[in-house]
Amino acid sequence: INAEYGAIKMSVSSTLISSIFVIFLLFLVNRAVSKIPVIIDTDIGTDIDDSWAVALSLKRPELDIKLILTATFNTINRAKIVAKFLTIVGRTDVPIGVGLWQNNFVGPLDDWSSSFNLSTYKGKLFDDGIGEAIRIIESSPDPVTIMEIAPVSNIKEFLKRRPDLASKVNIKAMSGSIKICYGGRIGACPEYNVATDLDASQQFYATAWHSPMMIAPIDVGYLAILNGAGYQSLLRSNDLILRTLLECYDFWHAHGGGSGIDPTKTSTTLWDPVAAYLTWSNDSFVELQTLKIVVTNRAITDAGSVGQPVLTSLSWGSTGLQNWQNEVEATLLQ
Repeated sequence: INAEYGAIKMSVSSTLISSIFVIFLLFLVNRAVSKIPVIIDTDIGTDIDDSWAVALSLKRPELDIKLILTATFNTINRAKIVAKFLTIVGRTDVPIGVGLWQNNFVGPLDDWSSSFNLSTYKGKLFDDGIGEAIRIIESSPDPVTIMEIAPVSNIKEFLKRRPDLASKVNIKAMSGSIKICYGGRIGACPEYNVATDLDASQQFYATAWHSPMMIAPIDVGYLAILNGAGYQSLLRSNDLILRTLLECYDFWHAHGGGSGIDPTKTSTTLWDPVAAYLTWSNDSFVELQTLKIVVTNRAITDAGSVGQPVLTSLSWGSTGLQNWQNEVEATLLQ
C-alpha cells in the first residue's frame, strides 16, 4: 500500500510540476507577443511629419493602434486624410476618432482627401473621438500610451471629462524646446505644439501620468532629416504604405508645404517620427534626462526646480541620429 501511495504521490507531483512549467511557458509567450496599446493624437495635414509618423506606426509590430484621433482646427477633414490613407494601404482595421473641432484650417494636405467620403470608411469611425479614447483607456487592463504629435487641445478635453484616467496613460510627445530653438539656434523658444494651445499645454505638463511623460523636443527634432542613399532607397520602393506616404509628401509639397525643399532629395524635418520612436524604443537612440518642467505664459517649457518630472530627449549621442535614420528607413522598407 505504501509503495502504491508513493507511486500515486510521485505521479501527482510530476503532473503538478509539468502543469506549472506549461503555465510559465505560456506566460513567457504572452509577454513576448504582447503589444503596446496606443492612441495616436495627430494634426495630420498641416506638416507632413505626422504622415511619416502614422506610416511608421503602421509598420511596427510592437504597436496595437487602438485609435487614430485627429487634433486641432478642422478635425473632420483631418479624419478624411487618415481615412483615405488607411483605405489605400488596406488598414481599415484601425479605428479613427474625430477630435475637438475648432475651425476650418487644415493645411497643404487638405485637398488630397477632399473628395473622400468619410461615411464610406469601412473601419470604425467615432464622431466623439475623445469619448472613444476615454472608453479605450477605461477598459484597458494595461496602461495606454498616447503618442502625442499635435497641440494638446484633445488632452485638455480628456482631462476635463475624466481626470481620474490620467493614471492609466503614458505620454510620448513631440513637444517643447529646452536648450535649442528652431534651426538649431541656442536657447529655448515657444514650440508650435505647446504654443498653439497654451492653457492646454500648461495642464498637460502639470498632470501626473502613469509614468513620467517622455518628450522629443526641438533639441533633437531639428536634426531629424532623411537624405542620401538611404532616402533614395525609399523613393525606389514599391511598398504600398511607403508609396502612399510619398504620394502625400509630393502633394503636400506641391500645395505649398516645405518651401525650398526638394522631395526627390530629402525629407522635411521629421519632428513627429522622433516622438513616435519613443513609443516603442525609449532611449535606444536619444539620451534622456529627467527634468522638472512647467510651461510659462510665454509658452516656454521651462526646466527648473518645480513641475512634474519629464523624461526629456536632449541629444542624440555619438551615433544615435545615424542609427535612428537607419532604423526609420529599414522600418519603412520592411
